[in-house]
Amino acid sequence: MIRNFQQLRLAARNRKGVTAGVPCPEDDSTILSVIAAKREGLADFILCGDRAGIGEMLRRHGGAESDFDIQDTPGPEAAVARVVELGRQNKLQLILKGFLPTAALMKPILDKEKGLRGENLLSDIMVVENPSPSMPGGAAADELLGLSDGGLNILPDLGQKKQIVENAVAVFHELGYDEPRVGVMAAIETVKDSMPATLDARELTAMNERGEIRGCRVYGPLALDIAVSREAAEHKGILHDVAGRAQIMIMPSIEAGNLLGKAFTYYLKLTVAHVVMGARLPVLIPSRNESDNDKLHSLALGVLSARS
Repeated sequence: MIRNFQQLRLAARNRKGVTAGVPCPEDDSTILSVIAAKREGLADFILCGDRAGIGEMLRRHGGAESDFDIQDTPGPEAAVARVVELGRQNKLQLILKGFLPTAALMKPILDKEKGLRGENLLSDIMVVENPSPSMPGGAAADELLGLSDGGLNILPDLGQKKQIVENAVAVFHELGYDEPRVGVMAAIETVKDSMPATLDARELTAMNERGEIRGCRVYGPLALDIAVSREAAEHKGILHDVAGRAQIMIMPSIEAGNLLGKAFTYYLKLTVAHVVMGARLPVLIPSRNESDNDKLHSLALGVLSARS
């Protein structure tokens, strides 16, 4: 079981045969992340964009053009089209978004005829080293924490939340968590008809109990304190195994997921990694403000989530 990002990168180095396509890599953090990932042996890379600009940036940051397959496709539309084409040809196992809007990448990926749609809903799974003080003495939990979905699905309904759970669980299985504990988040831990998130949480819990959601333990609704603190859960008489020990948090809306995820980054200063699952291959859509270090760890997560 992978418990921290050091182990994540080591495991990714041991996963061979993954090639990542990067449309529009012409910005500092993307170039730095692919140089670092190549040096660590995480993956091979096909860089699609302005060849001259890519070469200049590689040289400026100490990279070697010979380490990369650089394909001259100037402009975001051409670069994305080439990456999607390579994905359809099974020449890529992973896509990393470069310096372009997320919509400019996701729209071609979602194209029903020429894209990379899979059987499941696409959803974003963020992973951090769990900062929860749930261990004896208040120490941080020695495991990873997943959060979904703060990147793609605005207000998912019950069926979509089921698929978001399945995508997140699939990632955690690749990380070595045989039966991850999934908390379905809400503002409170009781069910109220006036709060639809609590109704969905109750039904997802029941679906897990009926075997309709497998490979994990699901429980909700859970308020944040009940999800991360065993003491808080016990104080309120909630004794379920997931309570106080959630390893994956399923958020009620994109606002909730986005705000909590950015709180990890900007308040707690945590390194984050995230991957979009549900397409024919994993897709990485880091914010253009994310550091090269975050992008490097997203690449490691994507490598482990890919089919080599």
